[in-house]
Amino acid sequence: MVRYVGRIAPFVLLASFFIGCATVKDAPLVEGPKPNPLLVGVTPDSPPMIFRLNGEISGAEADMARRLAKELGRPLEFVDLGWEQEIPALLEGKTDIIMSGMTITDARKVRINFTYPYLKSGLVIAMRAGDASKYTSVKSILDDFPTTGVIKGTTGEAYVRKNFPPAIRIVAVPNIKDAVLELRQRRIDIIVHDAPAIVWIVSENEAEIKGLWEPLNEEDLGWGVRRDDEEFLDRVNTVLRNWKKDGTLKEILLKWLPYWKNFD
Repeated sequence: MVRYVGRIAPFVLLASFFIGCATVKDAPLVEGPKPNPLLVGVTPDSPPMIFRLNGEISGAEADMARRLAKELGRPLEFVDLGWEQEIPALLEGKTDIIMSGMTITDARKVRINFTYPYLKSGLVIAMRAGDASKYTSVKSILDDFPTTGVIKGTTGEAYVRKNFPPAIRIVAVPNIKDAVLELRQRRIDIIVHDAPAIVWIVSENEAEIKGLWEPLNEEDLGWGVRRDDEEFLDRVNTVLRNWKKDGTLKEILLKWLPYWKNFD
């Protein structure tokens, strides 16, 4: 019996090797914790930046949010909010980032941080097509004291209240769709709002609405994050820098703003 040990041992070892391999191969893979979803606060009522199209949240901001979530390795979850709820929801931790065409302002910086600007914009004016011949400049509009429609809680409302003559009547409405309705029904004479949104509504209503493309100001658009989330802000800014370098940002914006020039 002793003389056969040398021959049997290699077979025993070989069998043990295959059993061990089978055990490792068949063992279930242990998955790590799944990443938390990227909670993106949006107010989808301002095309072409963020709006609903066939029931789906669409627009430049929506495309950028999907791309950002992919870059960060996190699933995306849109959180649909009223405009005035955006900053409170962010501060309460109900969202991680505001991606809703928000203008960077000193007043907002008191409460939240902003990423690098991704787009230069400004406020412009829309009017009924029949008034285009008399409203040929900002001065001609202000001299006529038109009833002015603004979107409540936006920089457009703040600008008009600060810079338009006190005698001008201001009508604040919830969104651009309501402003267009007020304009058509002659309850207001002009709309003051962000240039991308005004261009969009003019293109949708060319026979009825015209734009005055003399900008009232210049504004930067950015994404809002909590002030105590510096690491997240740095990661998002890194993504933005890379998008600017490789052309991703321009590609997304051109899809929705083919007429725009201020991409740098």
